Amino acid sequence: MRVKEISSQGGHKGNDMQLDEYKFKKILIAIDKSGFKDKIIQNGIFLSKAFDAVLLAIHVLDRAAMGMEWNLLSFYRGGRMENYESALIKESEELLNEVKIMAQKHGITVETKVITNSPSSAESIIGYATDNDVDLIIIGTKGLAGIDKFVMGGVANKVISHAHCRVLAIR
Repeated sequence: MRVKEISSQGGHKGNDMQLDEYKFKKILIAIDKSGFKDKIIQNGIFLSKAFDAVLLAIHVLDRAAMGMEWNLLSFYRGGRMENYESALIKESEELLNEVKIMAQKHGITVETKVITNSPSSAESIIGYATDNDVDLIIIGTKGLAGIDKFVMGGVANKVISHAHCRVLAIR
């Protein structure tokens, strides 16, 4: 299908635009525990349904973003880092289960994954999107990761700047 672009003066521009270029086959939502979580999920479900696209959802456990918190919490848990990490993975799986439940209510199946041992949240999101031929990434503009929670677009800006596909930033 082809559509003519309309200029601001009401006429047609010479360039035709392919709508196929704007069809999404795979949509990735990157979920964290921020206040944007529900909006990210809702947009992912809506767009997945509208485009009949596969919906993927990930949560990244970023040790670098947790910094000293990771080491201190494992220390206060008697040095049993495995137990603390297992608890974080379980919490992440529960977070992604919320996505599955919301998607099922709308007749959408979602594939989920917790990414551990991440070099950074942004790199993991970009890498996962590339490896899975994602057409659109939906991400929040602020997360709960270290200093990034105070800076607009810490992770989101990196994803927008370096992803191979389109990125929808939610605020």
